[in-house]
Amino acid sequence: MSKLKFGQILLQRGYVTPDQLKKAREINIQNPRMSISEILIEMNVTSEINILSALAERMGLELIEGNIFISDTDVIKLVPEKIARKHNIIPVKIDRGRLVIAARDPTNMEIEMDVKTTSGKEVTYALATAKSISDAIEKYYANISAQNIAEGVDAEQEENVNANNEVDARVDSAPIVKLLNTLVQQAYLRKASDIHIEPFKEVVLIRMRMDGDLQEYMRITPGTHKSLITRLKILSNMNIAEKRIPLDGRFDYNFEGTTIDIRVSTLPTVYGEKAVLRLLGTALGKQVGLHDLGMSEANVKTFEHICNSPNGVVLVTGPTGSGKSTTLYTVLGNLNKPTVNITTVEDPVEKRVMGINQVQINDKAGLTFAAALRSILRQDPDVVMVGEIRDFETAEIAMRAAITGHLVLSTLHTNDACATIARLIDMGIAPYLCAAAVNGVLAQRLVKRLCPKCKKLQKLTDDQKRILTDNTIDSAYFPVGCSFCNYTGYSGRFAIHEVLELDTELRTMITRNASTEEIHDYAVKHGMKFMDENIRDRIREGDTTIEEYVRTVFTIA
Repeated sequence: MSKLKFGQILLQRGYVTPDQLKKAREINIQNPRMSISEILIEMNVTSEINILSALAERMGLELIEGNIFISDTDVIKLVPEKIARKHNIIPVKIDRGRLVIAARDPTNMEIEMDVKTTSGKEVTYALATAKSISDAIEKYYANISAQNIAEGVDAEQEENVNANNEVDARVDSAPIVKLLNTLVQQAYLRKASDIHIEPFKEVVLIRMRMDGDLQEYMRITPGTHKSLITRLKILSNMNIAEKRIPLDGRFDYNFEGTTIDIRVSTLPTVYGEKAVLRLLGTALGKQVGLHDLGMSEANVKTFEHICNSPNGVVLVTGPTGSGKSTTLYTVLGNLNKPTVNITTVEDPVEKRVMGINQVQINDKAGLTFAAALRSILRQDPDVVMVGEIRDFETAEIAMRAAITGHLVLSTLHTNDACATIARLIDMGIAPYLCAAAVNGVLAQRLVKRLCPKCKKLQKLTDDQKRILTDNTIDSAYFPVGCSFCNYTGYSGRFAIHEVLELDTELRTMITRNASTEEIHDYAVKHGMKFMDENIRDRIREGDTTIEEYVRTVFTIA
C-alpha cells in the first residue's frame, strides 16, 4: 500500500495532468455518484488499466492484466453466477484462507457482504478490467453450466430409456440444444479453431483446439453423446440414420451479431461416432487482407501480382489445418467485384459469400469436382475456385481452363512450393501443360505467436544456433506464461509463406521436366525467400520461437 493519495499516483505516473485531475474533481462534486476513476475514463484522459494500476498501488492489491486465468476451477462454485454477474466479479483463488475476488471496484461494500454470505469465507480483492472479468464469467461459469446441462440430458435419457425410437424429442429438447450452443459459444470466445467430440468406452471427451493445441474442455456420458451427435446431424443436413460411414456437413450459428460458419465431419469409431466441428477463420465478421494473414510485404506484392493475372492456375499448398481456405477466401474477397463472375466448387462450401456462385459437391448424385468444373466452364466464369485438386481428371480440366482464359484458384497437398510441380506431373499432367498453365504457388504453415506480455529474451546455445542455421541470431525470445495467455506462453497464430512465381525461364525448365531440386536451385538463385527464412525473420523479430521452427519447417529446411 502506498502512502501517496490516488490522485498523486496518477500525476506521478503521468497518466493525468493537474488540470485534468482538477476538472475531474469538479465534475465529481457536481455528480458524486460517479467516482474520479469513472470520470477520468469517460473523459478519455487515460485508460482503464492505467487507473486500475494506480489503484492497485494505492491499496496494495494485485493487478491482473489481460485474461483472467483460474487454475483451480472449483473456486468458481463458491460464488453463484447470479452474484458474479450482478457485481461483475469472479472468484480467482484461495489465498491463506481468504477468497480472492477479481473486481473493478473494491470499495463496493455490497460485494464483500454478498460474497461472504454465499461462500462463508473472508474476502480480499484483485483488480481487473470490466471486460476481462465479464469474459472470465462467460468462460468459467459456462463450464459449470455445460456440465449441469449434460447432467440434465442424462436424467432425461433415463426417463426415456424405454422409448422405441432412438431419434426422439431428446435431440430437440432444451438441455441438448443448450449444450451444443454452449460448446459453440465457448469455442468462439476462446478463439478455438475446432471442437472435437471423441467417444471412448466409459466417457466422451470434448476438446477444443486453441492456438494449434488441443485442450480438454469437458467430459460427457455416452448417452448424452448420442443425442448430441444426432442434434449435430440434423443441423448439418446429414443422414441421421447412417452411422457406418463418414459424413460431412455444415451449419451457421449466430452469436453476438456474428454469423459463425461451422463445418462438421463425423467418423465411425469403435465406441461411436466422433465429430469435429471447425469454426472457420473467415467467419470473423470482417474482410481481411493478405497482410492480416501474416504475409510479408515482399510476398504480398508477388502473390497479388500472380492473382491479378487474367488467366492461369494459382495454387495454395500446405498440410491440413494450415489456413489454405482462409487464404483462398481472402483472395476471392479481393477479386469479388460487380464486373467479375466468380464460381467455386467446394466440398463442403465453407463460407457463403455474397456475389460468388458456390457449388456444393455431391458424389452420390454424380456431381464430382471434375463434373462440376466441366459445367462451370460453360457458365462464362472469369474466376474459378476449386476447393481441392484431388485427382488427374480435376487437375487436367483446371489446367485446360487456365490456358483457355480463366483464372483458376485451388489447393494441393505438398510440403513446399517447389515440390508442387512434381506433384502435378506425378498425377499425370504433362510437363508442357504445367508450364503453360501454372502462374504461381503459395506454400504456407501456421505458427504460434509468442505472448507479448511475458515472452523472455535469452541467449541461444550452440545447438540452437545449429538448428536455425543462422549465425546472425545470437538471442531469441522464449515462452514463459502469464494470465494474459492462460499460462501457455503463446497468444494466437500467424502464417508463414513462400511464393514461387513462374517466369519464362522456369517454364522452359519445367517443359523439359526439370527436377524439384533444379527448380529449388533456380528459385534460390533468383531471390525467392523460403518458409524457413520467413520464420527465422519472425524469430529475430520476437514473434515466435525455435520450438515452432522445429515443429513447422525443420524437416523441410
